[in-house]
Amino acid sequence: MFHNLFFFDDVVELWIKFNQRGIKFILSKLTFLNQKRTVSSFSAQFEHANWWIIPYLNERVNFLISGNSKIQYEQYISEKYFDSEKPGTLISLGCGAGNHEMNLARLNPHQTIIGYDISKELIDRANEKADQLANISFYDTDVYKLDLEAESVDCFLFNASLHHFKDIKTFIRSKIYPALKKDGLVVINEYVGPNRLNFSKAQIDYCNKCLNDIVSKENRKILHLNSYKTRCYRLGKIRMIVSDPSECVDSASILPVLRGEFEELEFKNLGGNILLPVLKHIAHHFVNNNKQELIELIKKEDAYLTDHASDFAFAVYQKR
Repeated sequence: MFHNLFFFDDVVELWIKFNQRGIKFILSKLTFLNQKRTVSSFSAQFEHANWWIIPYLNERVNFLISGNSKIQYEQYISEKYFDSEKPGTLISLGCGAGNHEMNLARLNPHQTIIGYDISKELIDRANEKADQLANISFYDTDVYKLDLEAESVDCFLFNASLHHFKDIKTFIRSKIYPALKKDGLVVINEYVGPNRLNFSKAQIDYCNKCLNDIVSKENRKILHLNSYKTRCYRLGKIRMIVSDPSECVDSASILPVLRGEFEELEFKNLGGNILLPVLKHIAHHFVNNNKQELIELIKKEDAYLTDHASDFAFAVYQKR
């Protein structure tokens, strides 16, 4: 509708957010300052109900990356790509609360781990938790203004963060490539799908069928509401920009740019095409229960991925 600028679903999403997070959250979006609207989206105080909170799906992602549901990607890349005796520097841009970075710091005591994020709230939280780790530090910084020394970084990590950066080609060429050492690595665990989460009507129709055919009514009750999810929501560009100007701003460019600038050492499809839209607002029902419905959704997603590109991916790249 209106060239994907606006859908009626945007009104539904606004109503859900108002009831879940209150008028203060809605008012936080009524500012012309893009950075403030972005930061307001990443409060650590809100209980989310999205697919990444489900332990079974996290174990599935572990398996897709490492081949073992109990081995997280931090251990996997540490054993496969890092020299346990050689000092190095790993920088994570858009590190959030720093959980993945702290895992890497524990696994690689010889490395210096540095995390940067625009949210002071999340960085303060990260520094509190990392107090006992000598080889890690976190800074609240606008990454676009970050000045990194040439060929000073052994590895860049982007964990669900690169899709928040605009003009991916310029960003990679101006910030990442020059700062990497020879043979340096870029590791991504990322959303790489359509810009602004602008899923096609065909994808949403498939998701709707999965939602209504597989998920029982009691498991479609929306978090903190007395309403039930009956369809998956298409998100208009206007709502996405108002909500978070950085959200998936140039995500479709991530893989083409990285493949053009670096050597791709490995690539793993992580799906998400069906699970993300279907489980949004209702994932809390599946944290510890209803495994069979999850399995059926996974089967439907795997079938969809036989002739569609994955919306999420794990990959490792090396400077040529």
